Amino acid sequence: MKKIMFLLLLGINSNIYAQETQVFPILKGEYSGQKLPGIVPEVFSPEMVSDTSWAEHCQVAVSPGGDEIYWSAWTSEYPPSDPKYGKATEQIFFSKLENGTWTKPALAEFVKEFLTTFNGGPVFSFDGNKLFFYSDRPGGLGDLDVWYIERTNNTWSKPVNIGEPYNSVGTDMTPVFTSKGNAYKNFQKTIKYRYENGVFSNPDTIVINKDFSPKLSLYVSPDESYSIFAANKEGGFGSLDLYISFKNANNQWGYPINMGNKINTPLVERFPVVSPDGKCMFFVRHTETQDFFWVSTEIFNELKKQSKDK
Repeated sequence: MKKIMFLLLLGINSNIYAQETQVFPILKGEYSGQKLPGIVPEVFSPEMVSDTSWAEHCQVAVSPGGDEIYWSAWTSEYPPSDPKYGKATEQIFFSKLENGTWTKPALAEFVKEFLTTFNGGPVFSFDGNKLFFYSDRPGGLGDLDVWYIERTNNTWSKPVNIGEPYNSVGTDMTPVFTSKGNAYKNFQKTIKYRYENGVFSNPDTIVINKDFSPKLSLYVSPDESYSIFAANKEGGFGSLDLYISFKNANNQWGYPINMGNKINTPLVERFPVVSPDGKCMFFVRHTETQDFFWVSTEIFNELKKQSKDK
């Protein structure tokens, strides 16, 4: 058993070493120096975030100030369920904008002691002072718990399990926060929490539309005027497409709209999130190396014209 664990750690560390030691270009400016996209999705940050070393996973987390980017990726070839690849794990990487230049991607410090566990789904709190992530590391309540690190004097704290009522004995995905003091979680159902002074309370199960079952994480805009999620629905373009639902004049969720063939393809699209400045949407598309894509939120304007209630 010790020999197996040693070989597993050796393989994981070898992959991480390859990721961190590859030649890294000089990247300057916001969003790793990449020009903002139009209404046709493009691969996001192919030289830094969506490189071809590994298959990326979950949502991109951009800090409110735009000077930090966190993301997660599989630590061996994808898919992890294939026996010939061994046990793959998901780990979190980051890059910072320092003196106008982005740092070489590196493994996040708070996952280095837990490389045989899953660590993914990074999400910044609305004020940027906390970073939330999911992990199956020891000390949790269930299969997959949400933890956070907190920034103090420009230094991150040790991870803290957020506990109940957010975490459960099952699988818990990271939240999305809004300016209204709410937090939303989705896995097999969508739950809305009150989030005040770092405390989650008043869990309330909500249904965006009875005809849709959102898969994995969903995104809710800061003003809660729209929500984006992945779903498998007859008439779509692939097994999982992205849908958007706009709130109507009665503050109710409108009928979800397929986001169209510019965003959705025969491949899987999931893990949507909008940048803190509201200019672009990120999502994962299951290309061969499972890349992050981004697209201008101007595409929402046309989609909103299609919004209706059923």
